[in-house]
Amino acid sequence: MRATRMLGVAMALAMLTAGMAAPAAQAVAPVPVPPVVLPPAIDLPAFYEAQTVCDPTPRPGSAALGALLVQTYGPATVYIPRACSGSVSEHFDGRAVDWMRTVRDPVQKEMADTFVNWLLAPAADGTPHEMARRLGVMYIIWNNRMIRMYDPARGWTDYRSCLDPARQGPSLDTSCHRDHVHLSLSWDGAAMTTSWWTGVAQTLPYCRAGTSAAVPTPGAPLVVPDPAAVPGFVPVPATPVLDTAAGVGAGLTAGCRLLAGRAVFPRVVVPGAPADARWAVLGVRSTSNAPAHLLGWSSGAPRPATLLPTPMGTTTGTLLLPIASDGSVGLGTTLGAAPVAAQVLGYVRGDPVLAPPAAPTTPSAVSTVRASTPRAVRASSSRRAVTTRWKAPARTGDSAIVGYQVQALRSKARGAAVAGTCTAGPKQRSCTIKGLTRGTRYWMSVSVANAAGSTWAKRRSVRVR
Repeated sequence: MRATRMLGVAMALAMLTAGMAAPAAQAVAPVPVPPVVLPPAIDLPAFYEAQTVCDPTPRPGSAALGALLVQTYGPATVYIPRACSGSVSEHFDGRAVDWMRTVRDPVQKEMADTFVNWLLAPAADGTPHEMARRLGVMYIIWNNRMIRMYDPARGWTDYRSCLDPARQGPSLDTSCHRDHVHLSLSWDGAAMTTSWWTGVAQTLPYCRAGTSAAVPTPGAPLVVPDPAAVPGFVPVPATPVLDTAAGVGAGLTAGCRLLAGRAVFPRVVVPGAPADARWAVLGVRSTSNAPAHLLGWSSGAPRPATLLPTPMGTTTGTLLLPIASDGSVGLGTTLGAAPVAAQVLGYVRGDPVLAPPAAPTTPSAVSTVRASTPRAVRASSSRRAVTTRWKAPARTGDSAIVGYQVQALRSKARGAAVAGTCTAGPKQRSCTIKGLTRGTRYWMSVSVANAAGSTWAKRRSVRVR
C-alpha cells in the first residue's frame, strides 16, 4: 500500500504542476529484479500445456511469481488456486496467477502495463518475450486482450470480444480481465526450473512423438521393489538403453525431454537376454517438472493410466514390462515433461502374473470409482475463522477414503477464487480455516478423495464473524 500511495502522490504532484516552468516528473513503475545472475542463454518459449487434472495446489513457481509481484509493486491480492469446474483453467492445477490490478486506477494500470511490457520486451539479441520465457509464462490475459508465448506470430488478440465498445462496462471487468492480469505458467515455470530462478536456461527441447507398429505381449506393467523376488528373474549386467537428455536410444538423434502424451520406444533386448524372455526389468530415472507418473507398457498396447509416481524432482524406480514383438517397450509421462533414462537389469522367463497374489510385486487394482459427496455439510464462524463440519459420504467408491479438503470460496460461481484451505484425515469430520475477512460471506466446499480422485460437495455459505 505504501508504494501505491507514493505513486499516487507523485502523479498528483505532476498534475498540479502541469504548465509551470519546471514540471515535476511522473513516477515510473519499477520492474522486477532477478534473484540470480541471468545467463546469456534464454529459455525456450513455453509450449501449450493445458490443465488436465483437478489439483488446485499452488505450485512453487506460481507462489514465487505472486510474491515477486507484491515485492516489486506493493501489497495486492494475488489468486492462484480455484475450485475445479467443468472449464479448463490452469488455476485448477495451481499454475495460474491472477494479479489484481485495474485499468480504472491510473497507478494500478501503469504498474500492470509496465510489468506486462517488461515480460514481452525483446532481449538485447532480439529474442522476443525475454522475461516471459525466463519465467516460464505460457500466456497473458490483460485489459481485453490475450497473447500466447507458444504462438507469438498472433500477437495480442481480442479476448472473447472484450474490445467491443458494447462490452466496456464495469460489470464485465473481471471476465474481460480489466481488473486483473492473468498469467498462466508452463510446468517449467510452475516448477521454478527456468533461468529467472535457477540461473540456467531451460533449452532442452521436447522429444518428438514416437510411434510403434509392434505386436504387444499381454500383461500389466508392474513396479517392483525387488526384481530378484520375481519368479523366473534372470539378471544381466546393467545395460543402458535410453537417455533422452543425451539423445541415446529409441531412435533419438539429439537430447530432449519426454512430454506428457508422447512416447518413446527403446529396444530392451540386449546381448545376454534369454531367448525365451517375455518381460524386461528396467531401472528408470525421471526428473519431472510436474507431479506425474512415469508410464511403461508393451509397445503397441494401450498405455496405463498410472504406474511409477514421479513428483517434481528426480525419481528412480524399477519397472517390469512385457516386451513387444520388435523387442521394445513404451515409456511416457502423464504430466509436464521429464528427461528419462532406463537401463536393463534383467529379464523374466514365463509370465510373472502367475506369481502368488501375496508377492510384493503384485499391484493393487487401479481405483476408478470415486466416493459420493460428503453429507450434511454445515459451517460456523467466530474470530475470523470458519469451522466446517460434515458426515462421511454414503458410498466410498472402490477404494478407501484418504482424506478431505475444505475450501473457502469467494463466491458460489463455478471456478470461484479460493480464499483459504484446510485438510482433514479420513476419520476426521471437521476442519477450520483461519484468517478470513470479518463481515465477508464465503461458500465452504468440502471434497473427499480416494485413489480415483476427489468428489466435491454442495457449497454452504457463511458470513465471517
